[in-house]
Amino acid sequence: MGFKYNRVILKISGEVLGGEKEGLDSEVFKYLSQEIISVYKLGLKIGIVIGGGNIIRGNITDWFNRIDADLCGMVGTIINGIILSSLLKERKVDVYLRSNLEVKGVVPRFNLLEDKILYDRGAVMIFVGGTGSPLFTTDTAAAIKACEMNADLLIKGTKVEGVFSDDPFKTKNVRFYHRIKFQEVIDKNLKVMDASAFNICKEANIPICVYNLMKYPLKKIIAGERIGTLIT
Repeated sequence: MGFKYNRVILKISGEVLGGEKEGLDSEVFKYLSQEIISVYKLGLKIGIVIGGGNIIRGNITDWFNRIDADLCGMVGTIINGIILSSLLKERKVDVYLRSNLEVKGVVPRFNLLEDKILYDRGAVMIFVGGTGSPLFTTDTAAAIKACEMNADLLIKGTKVEGVFSDDPFKTKNVRFYHRIKFQEVIDKNLKVMDASAFNICKEANIPICVYNLMKYPLKKIIAGERIGTLIT
């Protein structure tokens, strides 16, 4: 199998990690670790940015302060990252967990110069803690990491097939886009990811692939097969 992309950042939605419910689904974590290992063994460069929506979503928590809720969400991503890192270490993967939110004694803080060397070497990098600041989503954190690691593709793994003209769970007869341009997404106001994340990738000319993470092999996405939606 030939590969179109050699340096990727995979954004894993926290909602995926809970399976069909909130919380932690062990089978989902095990499946994702196998997917990551399949790419790692090929010598491709892969970094993972993890959401925390399976534990808490700061932007929809309205019964306490939003800033504090976002901090809880960032801690949630660290929990998810520790679990995924543990599973990969058990399989003898060269993996490093790094956080933009400092938690001394738990996870080292992200260091661009040092961690890019590890990424370039072929180590699996798991990035947690969001951007390290409240009010920014893990989508934005993933877009920033894609730029920092000089990735040639940002992959957004979700529960849906890709990008639609409207919410496929709420609207009938929606259009599915296999390929679409950045500007067309803006003109049609399609909900791919938050605006700051999308614009970072647009300005850096980093394509985005949105696909159903639990349905299709990650290797096929990196090979450039016609799966999900590719935004260029």
